[in-house]
Amino acid sequence: MTEDILTTLKILIIGESGVGKSSLLLRFTDDTFDPEIGATIGVDFKVKTLAVDGNRAKLAIWDTAGQERFRTLTPSYYRGAQGVILVYDVTRRETFAKLDNWLNELDTYCTRNDLVKMLVGNKIDKEDRVLEREEGLKFARKHSMLFIEASAKTRDGVQCAFEELVEKILQTPGLWESVHKTRGVALSELPETGQGGCGAYCSLL
Repeated sequence: MTEDILTTLKILIIGESGVGKSSLLLRFTDDTFDPEIGATIGVDFKVKTLAVDGNRAKLAIWDTAGQERFRTLTPSYYRGAQGVILVYDVTRRETFAKLDNWLNELDTYCTRNDLVKMLVGNKIDKEDRVLEREEGLKFARKHSMLFIEASAKTRDGVQCAFEELVEKILQTPGLWESVHKTRGVALSELPETGQGGCGAYCSLL
């Protein structure tokens, strides 16, 4: 039934190739993990309904290839997005160093100035990490992003990342109401919440 769906949101997952974007998506949507998953060719797309603070939102989640040869898809991919998850690999510093490039691309192609951004440091289950949590948190604060560390392999932080992102979108006036008519629920009726049940992981900035 669709009448209890508050809105449909377009969420992007971006970042360098191999950081675990597809693994995060599969863990969130299907609760599965495939260590042999191959590189995404072009764009993958999944839909999942998520309940946040008593409101149900349908998420259209776009997972893009990180490789340069697929960048021609970029403009249409970003259009109309309300939230973005920017992923780096805590064991590969070069994926963290490229975050500025992805933010520049976001600024270039995104059609909304007020979209909500979440930075995710993935693969925290690995022992050979080279990036500490404080580095990710500092970068996120600098760019007014939410931040969480996660592991698609162990489930750590994955559900929280999507829940916090959607919660923030629903609390942002005009970000979703202008596109989808609310079914009798005004933004002012949404509960004022802090960091919710994921406060141990997330920083709302």
